[in-house]
Amino acid sequence: MTTHLPERIIIDAEFVDDEHDEHQAAADSGTTTRNTKTTHGAKSSASGATTQGPVAEGTAAASEGQALGARLAAALARQGRREYAALREGLTVLKTETGTWAAASKETPAHLRASLLNRRYATWSAKQAAEVERLEEKAGELEKKARRALAAGQTDEASTADHKQATTTAAALNEEAADWRERAREIQRQPYTGHIEPVDAELERHRRRTANRRRTGLAVLTLAAGGLELAAGNLILPTITTTGLLLTAWAKGRISGWRRELPDVPALAYEISTGKPAKDKKDKDNKEQVAAAPFDGALFPGDTGKPFHIHDVATPAVAAECVRRALLAEDVPLAHVGEPVQHSWGWEVVVRVSEGTSGDIGGKLGALETKFDVGDGDVILQPNRKRTSEAVLRVVTGDLFGAMKPAPYRAPHSVDITTAGIFGMSADGTDLTFSLAELMGEVIARSGGGKSTLIRALLDWTTAAHNAVTVFLDPSGDGPGKFEDAVKLTSTSPIQIEFALLSLYRLAAGRARIRRKLGMGDTWKCSREHPAVFVFVDEFPKLTKRSKQIIAELMLVGRKEGVWLIFAAQGATKELLGSNIAQHPALKIMGACRDTDTTQALGGGAIAWGYLPHRLQPKSGDNLNDVAKTYIVGAPGVCEDPMLHKWHHIPDDEGGRRAAERLAAGLLDVDQASIDAALWSPNPPSLKFADEDEYLHYVPWPDLLAMCAEDDDGWGPHSTDEVDLPPILMAIRAAFEKHSDPDFLPTDQVLEHLATTGGEWRQWDDREPADRRREGAKKIARDLKKAGVEGLKTVRRTDLDKDNPPSGFLLADVEAAFESLPD
Repeated sequence: MTTHLPERIIIDAEFVDDEHDEHQAAADSGTTTRNTKTTHGAKSSASGATTQGPVAEGTAAASEGQALGARLAAALARQGRREYAALREGLTVLKTETGTWAAASKETPAHLRASLLNRRYATWSAKQAAEVERLEEKAGELEKKARRALAAGQTDEASTADHKQATTTAAALNEEAADWRERAREIQRQPYTGHIEPVDAELERHRRRTANRRRTGLAVLTLAAGGLELAAGNLILPTITTTGLLLTAWAKGRISGWRRELPDVPALAYEISTGKPAKDKKDKDNKEQVAAAPFDGALFPGDTGKPFHIHDVATPAVAAECVRRALLAEDVPLAHVGEPVQHSWGWEVVVRVSEGTSGDIGGKLGALETKFDVGDGDVILQPNRKRTSEAVLRVVTGDLFGAMKPAPYRAPHSVDITTAGIFGMSADGTDLTFSLAELMGEVIARSGGGKSTLIRALLDWTTAAHNAVTVFLDPSGDGPGKFEDAVKLTSTSPIQIEFALLSLYRLAAGRARIRRKLGMGDTWKCSREHPAVFVFVDEFPKLTKRSKQIIAELMLVGRKEGVWLIFAAQGATKELLGSNIAQHPALKIMGACRDTDTTQALGGGAIAWGYLPHRLQPKSGDNLNDVAKTYIVGAPGVCEDPMLHKWHHIPDDEGGRRAAERLAAGLLDVDQASIDAALWSPNPPSLKFADEDEYLHYVPWPDLLAMCAEDDDGWGPHSTDEVDLPPILMAIRAAFEKHSDPDFLPTDQVLEHLATTGGEWRQWDDREPADRRREGAKKIARDLKKAGVEGLKTVRRTDLDKDNPPSGFLLADVEAAFESLPD
C-alpha cells in the first residue's frame, strides 16, 4: 500500500501559479492516471505478484521529484524577475527624487514663502542671541572684577582707605554690570519687526539658492563618503554603501510608502501680528489640555468656559480652574497649576510656566485682579528663585495678615542683640524673624508707607537688649517718639548729627585697633561689658552733606566693630540720597515706593524677579492700605523669594510704657575701652576740614551725650554761613513731602505750605490768585538767591495744559539743588 500520493498532491498545490494553468492541468491529469495505475497494480500485487510492485513504485517517485524541482526553479526565477524589476524601478525613483529635491523644483510658492520667511527670522534670532550673549558675558566679566576688587579690599592687610576704594569700585562695577544685563533683557524682549511678504521674483531666487545649497551639500557628502572609503583601504565601506543604496532603491520600488512626497507647508516660526515666537503644536496641545482638564462640563449653571470671579469658589478643584482660566486668558504660558490651599484670607496656589520665568506674570497682576474681581494689590506673586519657572500665587479676598499676633512683650535687658527677633508676620503665615547683628541696612518707603511703624518695631528690640546701645538721629525733628526714653542718645539737629556721626565713626575705628587685644578675633563680640551700638538715621535726605559722607565711611568700617546702622528715606534715587548709597547696605527693606526706587535699591532686574513694592499703596487718610508692608532682601533666615511681610505696630501708649520700664532698669552705655580708643583714632579719610572757622571737630562720647541733651533749638554753629541747608530749600522740600513727593508740584501748593511756616508768606492773601502767585514766586526766587541756591526755578508744564500751563517746581530740580550745595 502506498502513502505518498496525498502528500504529492499537497506539495504540488503550493506551487500553483495563475500564469501556467495549462501546465498545472496536465500535471494534475498525469497524476490521476498514475494514481489509477498504481491502484490497479496494488490490486494485482495482492494476488501474488510480489516482485513488480517496488519497481513501479520507485519509478513513480523519481519522476515526481524531477517535476517538483522544475516547479521550484520556475517559481524562484519568477520571484527573482519581480525583485529585479522592483530594484530597477526603485533606482529610477531614487534618481528622480534626488534630482527634484536637489533642484527644489517641486516646492510650491507657499513652501518657498514659509522657508524664506523662517530663514530671515532665524538669521535675526541668531544675531539677537549673539548680542544678548555678548552683553551677558560683558556683565559677567564686570561682576567677576567686582568680586575680585571686593575681596582685595577685605584682606587683613587692607587699610580703611583700601576697603572704601574696593567697595566703591565694586559697587560701580556691579552697577555697570546690572546696566549691561538690563540692556540684554531689553534686546531679548524686542519683537521681530522684519516681516515683509516676498514677491514672485524673491521666491524664484530663493528656489535657486535652496537648490544650490542642496547640490553643494550633496556633493560634499558624496566626496566625504568617497574619501572615507579610499582612506579605509578595503572593500568593507564600499560594500556597506552599495548595499545600503540597493536596499533603499529596492524598498522604494517595492514599497510605495517609502517614496518621497512633498511635505505640508511649514508654519511660520513667529507671529506676524506681534513678532513674538510662535507657539508650536505641542505647546498649544498642552495649553488646551491644561485649559480643558479636569472638568468635562460646566462648573456651575451658565458657565461659558471663560474666566470667572473667585469670591464664590468653595472647593480647591474649582479654585484651580479659576486660576487656570485667568492665567490662560492673559496669555501666560501655563504648564502647571497645583492644588490650591484655602486660607481665611483667600487662596494660595503654586503655578509653573513653560517658557520665560514666573516673574513675567508680575506684569499681568492688574489684569488678573480684574479677572478674579479683587482689589488693587490683592493678587500677590512670589516667584521661586531656586526654580525660576515656579511661583506662589496668592489671591487675597480678606485680610492677608489678619492672623498676625501682637508684638511680644520684652522685659528690660531680656534680649540678646545677636539672636533673632520677631518683628511681624510673613505672607506664608510664619513669623518675620531675623537677627540684626552685623547688618547695615536701609528702609525705603514713601510718606504713609509705614517707616515710623517699622523703625519703632526695631527700636523695641534694640532697646530691650542687654548688650546694645541705641542711638537715634533724625534731622526732621520727629525723633523716636514714645521710645525716646529708652534711647541712649537722640539728636534732631542737623549739625549735632554731624558731631554724633563723627564720634561714632571714631568709635568704630578705635575698636578696630583694640579688638584683637581684647581677644575678640575678627569681629566685635557684643556683651554687657562691651555692647554693640545700633544707630538709626531717619529722613536721610535731610542730612547735611558731611553727615552723608561720614555715614558712607561708617558703613565700611562699622560692621566688624559692632557699630551698626540703619537709615530710612522716602526714596532710593541718587538725586534724593545724594549718592548711590542705596545699593550698599546688605539689608534692604522696601515699603510702598516708586518703581525707580525699587530698581535703584535692588538692581535693574528686581521687578522682573517679582519684587513689587511699587505696587503697594501708602496710607491715605483713614485708609491704612499697605502701611508697614514691605519686601525684604538680605535678612538672615528670611525667605530669599520675593515675599510680602507686615511689621508689628506698637501703639504709642504701649511704646511709652516699655520705654519707661527700660529707663528705670538703666540704659547701657558705651564701654570705656572703646571711648579711650576713639580718642586716638583717625577721622574719615574723605572728610576734609577747613583750616579756619571750622566748627566740626571730634567730641568724646561722654561730652557728646551732654551736647545732645541740650535744647536743639538753641544749639548750632556760631556762623550762619556754616549751615548747609537753607530754610527756603528745606521748606520747598517739605512741601513735596506733604504731597507724597510728586514729580511736579504747582507753585500754588508750594505757597500754601510756606504760608504755614510764617506770616511773611501770607501778606498777599487779599490779592487775586495770579497776583499772589507772582509775588510769592518772586520772594521764593529772592530767598533762594540769598541762600546761594542756583538753578532752582519754576517751570511751566505745557504738557499739562497748552492754553494755560501751570507753573511749579520739579522734584528732580529740588533734589539737584541739595546736591549742588557747597560743603
